[in-house]
Amino acid sequence: MNTSSANVKRLVAPIASVIALTCAAAIADASAPGNHFCRHGDRGRLLDYQRVASYPTPRDARAHFDEWIAFYQDFYNFPANLPVTFQYGFDSYKVTYCTNDAALPGQIFAETTTATGMLSVPRTSRPLPTLAYLHGTSTSFYDAPSNPNIFGDLNERGESFEGPASTAVFAGNGFIYIAPDYLGLGDSTVPRHRYFHADTEASSAIDLLAAAQHVLADLKVRQNRKLFVFGFSQGGHSALALQHQLERMRVNVDGTAIVGGVLDVETWFLRSLGSETPYVPLYVTYLLFAFNDIYDVYDSTADVFRQPYASIVEDRFDMRHFFDDISAELPTPARDLLTPSYLSELTTNRDTPMRVRLRENAVDRLRLEAPIRAYHSPVDEEVGYDFTLVSVERLRRHGATIDVRTLPGFDHVNSWIQAMPRAVRWFRELEARSGH
Repeated sequence: MNTSSANVKRLVAPIASVIALTCAAAIADASAPGNHFCRHGDRGRLLDYQRVASYPTPRDARAHFDEWIAFYQDFYNFPANLPVTFQYGFDSYKVTYCTNDAALPGQIFAETTTATGMLSVPRTSRPLPTLAYLHGTSTSFYDAPSNPNIFGDLNERGESFEGPASTAVFAGNGFIYIAPDYLGLGDSTVPRHRYFHADTEASSAIDLLAAAQHVLADLKVRQNRKLFVFGFSQGGHSALALQHQLERMRVNVDGTAIVGGVLDVETWFLRSLGSETPYVPLYVTYLLFAFNDIYDVYDSTADVFRQPYASIVEDRFDMRHFFDDISAELPTPARDLLTPSYLSELTTNRDTPMRVRLRENAVDRLRLEAPIRAYHSPVDEEVGYDFTLVSVERLRRHGATIDVRTLPGFDHVNSWIQAMPRAVRWFRELEARSGH
């Protein structure tokens, strides 16, 4: 068993003495001065951590959340009286750790690389459950959970869209919040994010869960061995990939909640080609670049993208351009980005390399044990409600216990804001049923 697996098992279940010895060796190795680089086999090793934000009281946690809401209010029109409460203050720590990249074309083994994520700890002495948070699409390295800044800072790091609100909701309600940035985001040494790559979405979270155990031990945080998972949009895909990998490791997951999740990536990609929703062409382009990085699915950018887009898209997806800025330069529908020959190949040949690899990364065909709750709005403009219902039925046929909670009238982002406090209540119900 690798160190990452052993450390995650420490979180939720008793372990054999041989695993404990492995973990003790890893802690000693990780704390060695100057040993801040990743070697093959170092998955889950802690490199460094530092406190990056502090909200001492529940009032401070609410103020942080309200500040985020106010910053985005004009764009998203959040309704008044959001169903959010706060019970605790919390401290946030940026964690740097080791994880594996994807096995790229021409490689025999995946390289072990540096990644970052956020660990937020409620201010209480009682034993706490853990929440693994999987975030949605981000195109810039600084737009990641380990960046706590709503407004950006002076070091060329802009605002973090998803991290501040989700950290406040979950840590402010008594969950140890553990959120990977994913490969290619935060301070990852991978040049571009591995978008919708199920294995690395899951492994980046598993290895952060492992590395965080050393931080929690240093901070003397008490845990109650309950583990929950939450994912939004792309993070819904990541969440089920994570649950699957944890259960294969025989790590108990107590419940998973997703909102606006993309579970069948191939179908979503094909539907997105004709979508008139402004952001969707960004997702299509991002998937094409990421899957070509990982799988080598086409020969050249010029074969795939029409001009003038073929000349600009590579630069825009360098992990330094913000989401809205990229989206503003792309046409709708997304099919207008593509050359006629490549568009024909995608829509008529299910065995074209891109579609084969998209199918391989579906998460609605997995066998999952822990209960799942899917929150979704019938008017979600980015991920269709009917599309999610098909994936839910497919998961049920594979044995999953999954129910759908409809969020009527909310767009994609407002569904996320509504779903988080609802998930908090559901996770508390699951805790209560198990005697905690």
